[in-house]
Amino acid sequence: MGKIDIFIEKLNNVIPGSLFGLFSIFSGILGDIIALAMFPEYNFMEMAVSALCLGPGGFFFNLGNVFSGIFALIFVNYLGRTFNEKENNYKLIFGANICANIACISFIILGVFCGSNIVVQYLHGTAAITSWGLGFCYITMYNILMIKDLKYSEYLGYFGFFVSFTFALLIILFFLHLFPFLRFIMEILPLIEWIGTIAVILWYLIIPSYMLYKKIQLT
Repeated sequence: MGKIDIFIEKLNNVIPGSLFGLFSIFSGILGDIIALAMFPEYNFMEMAVSALCLGPGGFFFNLGNVFSGIFALIFVNYLGRTFNEKENNYKLIFGANICANIACISFIILGVFCGSNIVVQYLHGTAAITSWGLGFCYITMYNILMIKDLKYSEYLGYFGFFVSFTFALLIILFFLHLFPFLRFIMEILPLIEWIGTIAVILWYLIIPSYMLYKKIQLT
């Protein structure tokens, strides 16, 4: 048993690992709400989600993202250890866990580096793209694992594919808008980003809630 396994097991004995998924969305949403309340000029249709870090409540937005990422990191490490390796492909579980860890760490970095400085913007953008791309990967793989694992309802996996789709759409549109003749796509990217954000919030609400309800434990 590795050090991470021991840590997750000990932590789970104190606080159910599923709760960290709920802690993640609570801290993220709280930061967003405070930032939005302090930034009345913010326009959902025209401004990216990360533009909130440039407003008066930017500190709270960034802090919410950092804590959201930390709690999400703990949650995915718990989630990945609940799947039955006899019913699932070990390589798929391992791949999902690796992608989830890197995606959550990227999200934490995204919260740390957010501002108007060009270097900070570059770091933020790189972290965001990494988080989106690997977010698509780990949620898609977890969807497959949930469908195959008898402890989980297959409908959780089917819902998760909708979340994966929003990530894929966001990534595709982001890269397409880089072409000069497709710059008009930029006009709808903020809306797509918010749809993706809400989809992830729902995923981090529904999955841990189901795990708590069904009392799903580490394997």
